[in-house]
Amino acid sequence: MEQTSPQHEQEQKAQVQAYFSRTAANYVTSASHRSGSDLKRLVDLGEWEPHNSILDIATGGGHTALAVAPYVAQVTVTDLTPTMLETARAFLLSQGVTNARFQEADAEDLPFPAATFDRVTCRIAPHHFPDVGKAVQEVARVLKPGGLFLLVDNIAPEDPGLDTFNNTVEKWRDHSHGRSHTQREWQTFFAQAGLVIEHTETFRKTHHYDDWTSRSELAASEKAALEAYMLQSDQSIRSYFEIHADEDGHLKDFTMETLLLKGRK
Repeated sequence: MEQTSPQHEQEQKAQVQAYFSRTAANYVTSASHRSGSDLKRLVDLGEWEPHNSILDIATGGGHTALAVAPYVAQVTVTDLTPTMLETARAFLLSQGVTNARFQEADAEDLPFPAATFDRVTCRIAPHHFPDVGKAVQEVARVLKPGGLFLLVDNIAPEDPGLDTFNNTVEKWRDHSHGRSHTQREWQTFFAQAGLVIEHTETFRKTHHYDDWTSRSELAASEKAALEAYMLQSDQSIRSYFEIHADEDGHLKDFTMETLLLKGRK
């Protein structure tokens, strides 16, 4: 797991803020963020109690907060990007959520006292964090003893070549992408933060190329270049990621993996 300099971390966070300021509305309507078996399983595994206070980190469109809000007393909804947070606020209020509070927050430097929350959730976001290990340490700090961290994120395969391909195409589509870590790396992050993993689950999620690239507002020339790169990749890569072309020879869809971890402090 590579180390990054403070300057690089700040540059990446600035990229993240610029990207999500521009594309915030796209993430509220995104089908893969709005629903999915991973979100359902996160809710199933949460052991929610009516008195619980929940922290949702890097909320994006607010879909995780929306899913858990009915089961708990309060959800603190956070994001690094003010525009994204305001977009999530408008969405959640439009859905009738009344037990949410909203606060701008950096996942690697959470503005909350230790042992504040019963549960922490973070879904499809940490691949944007410059220092995921630090973010998981912060989760452990703000969790109450016995509290749960429910994590969902895109992951890279353990095979180095497949890992490189995965992160190359993610970074190409979205320059604010940091790294999709492997399952083994995630297990290390949890262990180093003192979180005991009680449940592990992986999902293979199919991405439709046009939707995937339009969500990030990728320029047409870059979309075509990335499409060619993916279609012309080695057979082993095309097989693993299930890269399919349509009748016209254009990239139709492909599949990547998502990891769900449930860790207890």
